[in-house]
Amino acid sequence: MGKNSIGSTISYFFLGEYFSDALRTTITVVLPIILFFYLGNPEAAKGIGVGALLISLTDLPDNRLNKLKTALWSIIVFFATTLVVSSVLDHVYLTAVVVVIAAFSFSMFAVYGQKLSLIGTMALIVCTFVMGLHPERPLYFSSYILIGGVWYYVISLIQILIRPYRSLHHAIFECLMSSAVFLNAKAKNYDVDVPLDLQQKEAIKLHIKVNQKHELIRNLLLTDKYAMNPDNPKGQLLLERARLLIDLYEQLNAVHYDYALVRKTLATGPSLKLIATLIELLAKELEQLGRHVRSAKAYKGEVATNIEYYQKRVMLLQEMERLNETQRKIVLKVVSNMNDIVRIIEMIRGNERTPEKHLQEPSGSISYPLFITGDRFSIKEHLTLKSPIFRFSLRLAICFLFGFLLIWQLEPSKYSYWLFLTLVIVARPKFSITWKRNLQRLKGSLGGVVIGLILIYFVKSPAVLLSFSVLFLLGFYAFNRLNYTVSVLFITPAVILTLGSYQGHFDHIVHDRIIFTVLGCVVAIFATYLFPIWDSRQLKEKISKATKDSLHYLQVAIERKENLGENISRMARKNANLSLSALSEAIESASQEPMRKHIDFNGLYGVQSTIYQINAIITSIYLSLNHKPEQADPLLVSQIVSNLSNEVVLKSNAVPHVDAIDVDHDDHSTKQKLAHIAVLSFDFRRFSTGFRG
Repeated sequence: MGKNSIGSTISYFFLGEYFSDALRTTITVVLPIILFFYLGNPEAAKGIGVGALLISLTDLPDNRLNKLKTALWSIIVFFATTLVVSSVLDHVYLTAVVVVIAAFSFSMFAVYGQKLSLIGTMALIVCTFVMGLHPERPLYFSSYILIGGVWYYVISLIQILIRPYRSLHHAIFECLMSSAVFLNAKAKNYDVDVPLDLQQKEAIKLHIKVNQKHELIRNLLLTDKYAMNPDNPKGQLLLERARLLIDLYEQLNAVHYDYALVRKTLATGPSLKLIATLIELLAKELEQLGRHVRSAKAYKGEVATNIEYYQKRVMLLQEMERLNETQRKIVLKVVSNMNDIVRIIEMIRGNERTPEKHLQEPSGSISYPLFITGDRFSIKEHLTLKSPIFRFSLRLAICFLFGFLLIWQLEPSKYSYWLFLTLVIVARPKFSITWKRNLQRLKGSLGGVVIGLILIYFVKSPAVLLSFSVLFLLGFYAFNRLNYTVSVLFITPAVILTLGSYQGHFDHIVHDRIIFTVLGCVVAIFATYLFPIWDSRQLKEKISKATKDSLHYLQVAIERKENLGENISRMARKNANLSLSALSEAIESASQEPMRKHIDFNGLYGVQSTIYQINAIITSIYLSLNHKPEQADPLLVSQIVSNLSNEVVLKSNAVPHVDAIDVDHDDHSTKQKLAHIAVLSFDFRRFSTGFRG
């Protein structure tokens, strides 16, 4: 990464949504604390400050209506939780019963979707803070928490009313930047010095990341009734931009060659290097494009007049004259693909509608609500040990019960609530995520303790220490959605400096912070074996789902979207991508589980890679203007279905010969692409032998 890239990254951070939100949130939290301490009401300062601090963590990027719903739910749940828990604090055993029930109940909020799941988690953290603060007047303190929550969300809602599409602009920016990284990875396919297997793993990871960005854009845009109103010009502009991003990604992923064969075929001459350079220039153009998409204003493109890109393209076309027919066809297909990418980039620049049917369809033909990922709202379905949500809720409740039994055996400490706070934060349904969170929290906490001790040693002024704690709070908010380890690294010294300046006994605070954090991490890790949720046991199901969705996508691509309708076509593509992402995440999670030594990860990575390649070729068929349904060889399709679904649908003497692709006849026709898929499907069958049935 050069100096310019580092400088751009730093400027993106400080001018972007994460830092500006962190600055606004820090001011919103700190302002009432300073005001009420100045007015001589420390109880109000603590209550309103804690209320604003904790409720701010429920405030994720969203549209106006959804953010208002989140605000109402958060405020009501926080007030009720604070009132109930603070009212029973004088009764030790009753407190334990109430908090253990709360641990189970709030964890079950996950049944109602991600947003309420987060509210439930933060409500449980409210329980731990109330236990730590032990307010003398429950009703007053609960009212202060209520005021803090209302105060924070008033500021947040005012911001989104003034700039309703700010988060959406940022999500599109991040999607473009991720697409640029993905395109850079595609350029490595033409670099003979980069091993293809390593490049393939990198491409799959980036594929998942870009899909996650697309999913965020869908949820921000398609659930916004104001933006989706046909009479809203800004909303329609953003809808057009989001659709172009999907088209862009299709083009980035569509042409998937047998890259080993391409490298061998174009081994002599500068063609490979020129192709890689052109792709890298397009990736750089996407990065430049990302700087301008936060604004809804049109910006005319530079790709078509980019001197370096034009020169390299001319050089590649001139080189084609010295190539044989097979080599020329490969280069022409790559150039055509790059032309499509350039065209979409220019359209995003100016947000101009395109007449080409393959890049843009009439808005009225798409039913957008179908593309929103829904949540399951039936609590009855989850009141069973078969439900991962129920298993985790039960496990966390037992962890809290064990936590109470543990602290009753230790010396009394006002900071023992950090044990429960750690449990809420690091305990996750899956072992892999719990283990990762444990490591992140331990590293961040220990690093933060060191920073806090250094400052305490050199700085003696409470006012200066409190100023540092505000800066650390800003750092916590800035990195909370980016890097959990760094956010803990900031919040730990903020807590130590604030509590130490207010209550004294820095050494006691540091000691308890370390002890109860470590205890919470240890309990969370051992608890994962209680009602465990292992991804390694779900691999067969994930593979089956991914292959099923890929086959459906293939059938849709063969039939053409004009025959099936735009909704079916786009849903098939989306489901294939999401299923592959789910499989990839399961493989990554399983690789960190205790029984990983008994899993054939080479086979799994082979399965993952072949499905990814198959989906890419299917996308190429899906986008091809020359494809017609009758071009699909029924025997090839049947063999693909047989291999991917593990079913015998052909007699042995009916199986077409597709052991290899003949590059001399590589005309990029539908039949050739299906032959390539058939070869990959044989590889899939071989890799998946131990994961079928």
